[in-house]
Amino acid sequence: MPTPLDSPLSDCSVLGMFCGRSAKQSREFSHGALACTLLLLGLLCTSCGAVGPGPAAPVPAAVTITVSPSSTQTYQGAQVQFSAKVQNTTNTAVMWQVDQVPNGNSTSGTIDASGLYKAPAAVPGTPTVTITAVLQSDTTKTGSSSLTILSLSAFTGQLLVSPSLSSVTTSQLLQFQILTPGILNSDVNWAATGGSISPTGIFTPPSTAGAYQILASLIANPGAAGSATVEVTAFQGMLTWRNDNSRSGINTQELALAPATVNSSSFGKLFSCPTDGYAYAQPLYVANLRIGGVAHNVVFVATEKDSVFAFDADANPCVTLWQTNLAPDGTRAVEFPNLSVAGTNIVPFVGITGTPAIDRNGSVLYVVAANETITLNPARSHLLYAIDLSTGSNLQRTGVGIVPPDPLFNSAVENQRPALLLDDGAVYVGFGSYGGQCTGQTIPCPYRGLLYKYDASSLQQIGVFDVVPNALQGGIWESGGGPAADSNHNVYVTTSDGPFDVTRGGHSYSDSVLRLGTSGGLPVSDYFSPCDPQTMTSTGSDVGTAATVVLPDSVGSSGHPHLLLGGSNGGALYVLDRDNMGGCVNSPTSVQTISVGDGAILSTPLFWNNSVFVDAGGGHLKSFPMSGGILQSSPSSIQSPKPLGPQGATPVLSSNGTNNAILWLIDSSGALATPSTPAILHAFDPNNLSNEIYHSTTDVGARDTAGPAVKFTVPTVANGRVYVGTQTELDVYGLLP
Repeated sequence: MPTPLDSPLSDCSVLGMFCGRSAKQSREFSHGALACTLLLLGLLCTSCGAVGPGPAAPVPAAVTITVSPSSTQTYQGAQVQFSAKVQNTTNTAVMWQVDQVPNGNSTSGTIDASGLYKAPAAVPGTPTVTITAVLQSDTTKTGSSSLTILSLSAFTGQLLVSPSLSSVTTSQLLQFQILTPGILNSDVNWAATGGSISPTGIFTPPSTAGAYQILASLIANPGAAGSATVEVTAFQGMLTWRNDNSRSGINTQELALAPATVNSSSFGKLFSCPTDGYAYAQPLYVANLRIGGVAHNVVFVATEKDSVFAFDADANPCVTLWQTNLAPDGTRAVEFPNLSVAGTNIVPFVGITGTPAIDRNGSVLYVVAANETITLNPARSHLLYAIDLSTGSNLQRTGVGIVPPDPLFNSAVENQRPALLLDDGAVYVGFGSYGGQCTGQTIPCPYRGLLYKYDASSLQQIGVFDVVPNALQGGIWESGGGPAADSNHNVYVTTSDGPFDVTRGGHSYSDSVLRLGTSGGLPVSDYFSPCDPQTMTSTGSDVGTAATVVLPDSVGSSGHPHLLLGGSNGGALYVLDRDNMGGCVNSPTSVQTISVGDGAILSTPLFWNNSVFVDAGGGHLKSFPMSGGILQSSPSSIQSPKPLGPQGATPVLSSNGTNNAILWLIDSSGALATPSTPAILHAFDPNNLSNEIYHSTTDVGARDTAGPAVKFTVPTVANGRVYVGTQTELDVYGLLP
């Protein structure tokens, strides 16, 4: 049955609903009319907003103030930081009170506008006080916390002294801190077993290297004490590629870093220093250098944008002591690739590639920078600089191949890839190519292997060795390594692909290991060559991919006391007699050739503790035992757990004398990825290569991630720190605070 509300609106007539109806009709008022009336009244009431009271207004949430910590304790004279969380209002500013006294007083303690409370010097009669935060916009709204003030004499635990283990040089001050909550540096008596320490905890080291104890005892209760260890090192610096002119790669004066202290919990990335370009050069380190009248430990970084940076080696965050750019006015670092070189081995700029060398006594850094004029057809050149260590100012410079002029030297295709050598008052500068890749040129690319010799004082050229004087190629690059020198100042270099015709009366020494004399320029006094340059070139087996290592005399035998170590692109290690290098005859009496069993050796091996360590391309880090001057043909069965990239890596080693040795290297395979991925720092126990004690990808949250990788880079280990150059920054690793 239809209801009254079922009547259509068209049935309604407001004006005639009751008019003209009889009384009976009125009494018989239809259900439809009633429905229409009610509907129209509802519409009228709705239009005037008079139906019901409407929704109730929301009740504002109560303003609350929460003080943190809600309850705590501290010692007399100590400080506690409080904070206030204000909710349900936009006006969150608060005022602070102690026992209802604004900002407190000397009896119950004081508190500043930031919520930093300082306890009174003496425990008050009522040791528990109330800290209150009062809302400035409505003082009826408060929050509070209770704090109990204890007497220092009540503390009986062990004091926490930080850093617990550290390393400093003999002129480096170090601030120690008491980290025990509520205990200040001024609350303890400080003492040191060597050097001195101030009442505020600043340690001044002694002049003698060694391990020293820092002792702290509570003045109010001397039985409460703590201690820390500081290693004072006499290490003067990393002044050249791989530590020294023998290219040993060993720093035996590292006192703080040890297998027991280097792991992902105690060791990691401390800070980084931004740079303006790729750092192919190994970072160099100088201890106790005075800059602006203040002694600093300084790390030097050279980049492919022709810049040299001097960073404080210890300051966190990073502090740049000086920066200099070596591109003369109107020039810049060379853009790559370009119309002369198609190769992309080094991009997007080439500036400083070879690792500089430092004269510590003269306070001079020697470096070669490539540049080009900013013109449509740029002219390119290489300049050798001597710059002041303390200021970065240019002391003098000379043009390589310009003074005196060398008509066959072509800066457009010559790559100053090897590290510089500073020996016996002379600076040696080597050149190779950019992977032998040229643009618009016939093959072979028109470069030559060259080694220039300059007087370190005047920068006058005093010698030059041309690997192929009547031909091309024969580059010196050594995968970024540098020429080596022995105690008699003989210089050793390796050369790459190209002609070899010495046995036919010529003067081309490609694919050779050379000993260069020091008199009359740079004459070849001896050499070794596998004597098959055609096969070596066609198979990529040249001996120029690794720098040589002058081994200690104690390693040799009575018949061969002076040995030289090298490697090849063919994956072989060479052990040569420096006194009789073998010439073109692979004589077993003067040359040992050991196959590593992996890819090319694009790195420089390392000798330590009667073993040779090598990481060839695509292979594991291996060690080959050596005894009586003889290198075993098979490696130790214990190797690194994983391969370390297609190019391998050049290792370095830190130790405290013969103890606590760590072998370090950088996996730079990320430089071959697109886009580049981070460099990875690895640390191994050289006594057990299967024990990788650290690598920079082990941490949680990418704490230790380095910058994008650069090919062939080598870490620098000095004074408890490890320095890693990348495409964008210098990363500094060390013991975590």
